[in-house]
Amino acid sequence: ISFINERGTVHLSVRVSEMTLQEKHVRIIAINDINSELDDKEIESWIRLTRVLTHEIMNSVTPITSLSDTLLSLHQNVDEEIRGGLEVISSTGKSLIAFVESYRKFTHIPTPQPSLFYVNKFAERLTRLARHHNNYPNITIRIDVEPEDLIVYADENLITQVVLNLLKNAMQAIGHEQENGLILLKAYCDPNEAVILEVTNNGPIIPPEEAEHIFVPFFTTKEGGSGIGLSISRQIMRLSGGSIALRSNPAQRQTTFVLTFP
Repeated sequence: ISFINERGTVHLSVRVSEMTLQEKHVRIIAINDINSELDDKEIESWIRLTRVLTHEIMNSVTPITSLSDTLLSLHQNVDEEIRGGLEVISSTGKSLIAFVESYRKFTHIPTPQPSLFYVNKFAERLTRLARHHNNYPNITIRIDVEPEDLIVYADENLITQVVLNLLKNAMQAIGHEQENGLILLKAYCDPNEAVILEVTNNGPIIPPEEAEHIFVPFFTTKEGGSGIGLSISRQIMRLSGGSIALRSNPAQRQTTFVLTFP
């Protein structure tokens, strides 16, 4: 059974059995949350597919690129048209190798080395980094951490990749033209004492038909995008024992990515 609530899409396994207990006929219903199991299976499948594809592409392209470079170096006075063709083969091959290397990151994320760190200082540091690397004077970034000394147990370097990617995506979603652009970094503890970190922006809402695919490797709506950023973010959160989810509020024109740390 699948349904949508404030956590996003929830998948439940429902099993029913009947038996006689103390001469009474009873029905036993077992309900289990299988979100994490489904996520694990999906990610493992993508990792296996990505490894096969990158391996086969690299095995085919690398010799072609190497051979074209060798021919260019051996035949300096070759016909201009042939030289131009070899240069195109070489440059295209190198571009494809660089493209494939970006996907290898998805399958080779280092094992998290968790430690305790303060969320407030972490958020302030990432806000400065995001402003430095992205010039959007029309966007304000606010931080709301409650309590102020909130701490989280995770690999700070890996989580930095996740949050920086979300901030960059939020800035690009708002763009340079929208006035009063706003990004909110909010962190708090939920009733189960999990640490929740939310990255909210007031840019255009992600359409539902795109939202269900945004964590799938290779899926992108950006021109020139690789479709790997959110896939890596989900993989990092999975390895960290947490999760990442998308929550949209069209009425208030808000898009929120929710990171949950157990």
